[in-house]
Amino acid sequence: MKTKRKLRVGIVGCGQIADAHLQEIAKLDNAEVVAACDMHRDLAMQAAARFGVPNVFECVDEMVDECRPDVVHVTTPAQTHHDLAVRLLQHGCHVYVEKPVAIHADEVESILAAATDANRLVCVGHDQLFDPTWIECRRRIDAGEIGDVRHVESVLGYPLSGQFGALVVSDPNHWVRRLPGGLFQNVISHPLYRITDLLLDGRPAVTAHWFARGGAAFPTELRAHLQGATMTGMLVFDTGIEAQRVTRIYGTAGCLEVDLDGQTIRRRQKARLPGAFAKIETPWRQWTEASRNLGRNLLRFARSEIHYFSGMRTLFDAFYQAIGVGGEPPISDAEILRVTQIMDAIFEECRDGPADDEQPLHDARLRPSFADSV
Repeated sequence: MKTKRKLRVGIVGCGQIADAHLQEIAKLDNAEVVAACDMHRDLAMQAAARFGVPNVFECVDEMVDECRPDVVHVTTPAQTHHDLAVRLLQHGCHVYVEKPVAIHADEVESILAAATDANRLVCVGHDQLFDPTWIECRRRIDAGEIGDVRHVESVLGYPLSGQFGALVVSDPNHWVRRLPGGLFQNVISHPLYRITDLLLDGRPAVTAHWFARGGAAFPTELRAHLQGATMTGMLVFDTGIEAQRVTRIYGTAGCLEVDLDGQTIRRRQKARLPGAFAKIETPWRQWTEASRNLGRNLLRFARSEIHYFSGMRTLFDAFYQAIGVGGEPPISDAEILRVTQIMDAIFEECRDGPADDEQPLHDARLRPSFADSV
């Protein structure tokens, strides 16, 4: 029996997130990384050494010409995504683009049009939708456990004391601060698509504002409210709380709280017993559910299945399988565009709102020259 050929994978941009990509691709049987590319050759060489990548490049075109990758992962700064993705699609490569897929919706439409012209697939890094805990949460929602969903609250705690946050704070010319949505544009895709996965309206009404905490020189906090036909969503980005990725889904028959860092799901519902008995029933339910969470995580730990980027690996695998059979990508083109349009609306609303503590951000159309030098 003939063995199916592995997909040849290239990666462009060898910063911190590239390590996660290389680590998770190495766990798959249907792909192999054949090239690492970065405008700073030493970064590409270091990544290649860590993960056993055989070829190193500074130029994207040279990488494609010499290694002929089937799919290329773009893990460069967001301002470069559009030009790189279009160039790679025109070279005949399928493209996986880290979030955010592009600076604004017009660029996304351009990328998707290029993919259609080239008969190639595009995927965006919405990997938390493929995290085992989120998948289990969706299964329970689809089974009707909390009734009809009415509200989703998605919280991202992002202390600026972390390695990346501290770098953004210390460098006024950092590429993140040059994004039209500033710090938020680089990361709010994750908490946003955990809302839009359930809030399916094409163009929900958006109310949003941002502000600076502690005298920061740029906006550091964001609150955004989304209103659809039958449900609402609230996105909270906060640098003053501990790091966390928590989502609460409120339904007509209860609530599910998903903690992606703790890999737990907690159900809250109205007690069935009367009076004082309810005060026993509620903590009893919480204890039994905590026991189930512990048992499930112990089993996953024993199987070496608990990883921060396990959703990333699942998404890669689904994308590669779609490429192999000529199927639909795991995240549709329409969804990639819709999430970007909602992000655009959030940032536009913030820029048009009160300016008490806000600092001006660069125009969406002004991009640094990363793409020209990669």
